[in-house]
Amino acid sequence: MWHVSVSAWSRRTEQKQDVPGVCEREAVKLLRGVGGGREWWTWPESLVGHLRVALTEAEYAQLPPWQGPVDDAGESGPERTRTR
Repeated sequence: MWHVSVSAWSRRTEQKQDVPGVCEREAVKLLRGVGGGREWWTWPESLVGHLRVALTEAEYAQLPPWQGPVDDAGESGPERTRTR
């Protein structure tokens, strides 16, 4: 699974900002070109968004034999069609 974590910070206050739409758009840009047709987005109270994208079959086939399934702690959000 591909995974990116995104937050936005104010230059003036040096605080995280509650701007999930901005962060989601940036996360989608960061994962452009990888993964399959399904994704999961979550915007928790921590103001750090998480976008996860499933591997394609070709990407999965490139994993080394010793690389097995890995748990990724945290909420994944609802599954949806990939944002392109």
